[in-house]
Amino acid sequence: MKFTFNRFFSLMLFLVSAYSSIAQWNPNTAVNTLVSDEAGEQSVQKLALCPDGSTYYSWFDSRGGSYAVYLQKLDVNGNPQFAAGGILISGNPQNSSLVDWDMIADNNNNCILTFTDIRSGGQINPFAYMISPAGTQMWGANGIALSDSVNSFQPNPKVVQTSDGNYVFFWRIGSGPQKLAFQKINAAGVKQWGTSPVIWTSGTTENYDWPAIVPSDNGSVIVMFSGYTGSFISPANYRIYSQKVSSAGARVWNATQDTVYSLGRVSGFYTPRLFSDGNSGAVYCWHDDRNAVNLTTGYIQRKNSAGAIQFPVNGTAVSGNTTNNHFAPVAAYMQATGETYVAWQEANSGQTQWGFYAQKINSSGVRQWGDGVAVQSLGTDQVGLYTVMTRDTSAIICFNQSAPSGNNIIRASMLGPSGAYLWPGNIVTASSITSSKIRINSVINLTNGNSILCWQDKRLDGGGIYAQNIKFDGTFGPLTGITTISNNTPGKFELRQNYPNPFNPVTKIRYSITSASIVKLTVYDILGNKVSEVVNASQNAGTYEAGFDASMLASGTYFYRINTEGYGSGNSFTETKKMILIK
Repeated sequence: MKFTFNRFFSLMLFLVSAYSSIAQWNPNTAVNTLVSDEAGEQSVQKLALCPDGSTYYSWFDSRGGSYAVYLQKLDVNGNPQFAAGGILISGNPQNSSLVDWDMIADNNNNCILTFTDIRSGGQINPFAYMISPAGTQMWGANGIALSDSVNSFQPNPKVVQTSDGNYVFFWRIGSGPQKLAFQKINAAGVKQWGTSPVIWTSGTTENYDWPAIVPSDNGSVIVMFSGYTGSFISPANYRIYSQKVSSAGARVWNATQDTVYSLGRVSGFYTPRLFSDGNSGAVYCWHDDRNAVNLTTGYIQRKNSAGAIQFPVNGTAVSGNTTNNHFAPVAAYMQATGETYVAWQEANSGQTQWGFYAQKINSSGVRQWGDGVAVQSLGTDQVGLYTVMTRDTSAIICFNQSAPSGNNIIRASMLGPSGAYLWPGNIVTASSITSSKIRINSVINLTNGNSILCWQDKRLDGGGIYAQNIKFDGTFGPLTGITTISNNTPGKFELRQNYPNPFNPVTKIRYSITSASIVKLTVYDILGNKVSEVVNASQNAGTYEAGFDASMLASGTYFYRINTEGYGSGNSFTETKKMILIK
């Protein structure tokens, strides 16, 4: 993100922020940061990171007796931006049995949601919504119906924003055989591929299932899906397919689709995973028992934007161990090195002992850490759900660890290029309260290295949504050490020179504000790229000092800029100063 010195703030956002509590991220991992824990159940949550560092949280909510869709937004410091408990997005009739759905944040900090309900009749159909940073429903109170086949069962919609600023939706439709459907919508909410969706069908008895999608180049997307004959419970001729779809909705790689995996022996219940490589390509993850030895192994494949596979045909095994199972791999690509980090569940042949392992795979698909690093060795505790993220040359692995008692804790670890642990104590506990926890989502702010996790937590009732941040050094709580020097009203707005300057790697920045304001203190490199948001908070009149840690930055000249905006007073202040980092 590049900066200009023109100020733009939404008045409504300021008013909401003015009256929200300055909670910051909670450093107490036995408490965590509350997103919503109303009556009933809040479940099947999603998490999305905005370019400005804020995060959206959405979930299905039964506080009114039946499931509705709610949304909350936290700023970069963990302060709620919408009403306590979240804002209602859709109260339309919902099935009591929920299917998967999707949410992203776009380049303008809007929230895009796609989910199903039964407002059109007995079958679930997919709908799309855009919510502005101020909470306004930009595509109308009832969103946009993605399909005109209201009598067809249409689960699991997915969405991405394309490089040309539009949104492509991808979902399953119908039965006997199952098909796939696409639709493209522009920012104004207008369908781009006709009033009816684009339909893909096998033309045979082959069923298509488990749609997944990532953005590629020139407004295109890459999709992945499964194909099989027979029943969902006992699929035959199982394959994993992929295709690139142009901005016009046409197939790019060939007339049908490419086959990522073709050796069968995958359960129909299993969901393969697809991840963007950040270079207009895709990373594919799945597990199978291709050798028919009653042992399952995880595999990984990568394709570039031209559709060329980067790893061996039918994928690289995450481990060479032939005595254990390796289930459900999850991956993240590291652009800095061209490597892929992957994590999976490990289990003995009888599935009585469970572990959790990680692996690094080079750009050619060769394993780098032997049979993997044991984040959790085989034992009775099971890691059920987990995520992998990368920044610089390290991987952050977050996981929901369950015990035989049914209680869970949320944990995380950072692994460096050699597979060594980088955080003190190796593994940190992000939620130490022992309660039933379901699912886990995570994002990482590449600017400041702050990881954010959320999960469904039954600590009080049927389930609430809680979140926790982990700073890049493995600690928790507020992103910066902001000290109040004086509560007295200063005579003028002021940004002082950082000290020490030059510095290595920590410096302090002092500033004064004459009235209650939203304060943003941001650091940029010499090219104008934002590298850190040191302060983004509502503060009363006074003098403050913020610490800035540049340990993850290279030596050079940087600029720090303060921008304040007062509540209703019209007072504002902007100033920029230079500082020098020498390592």
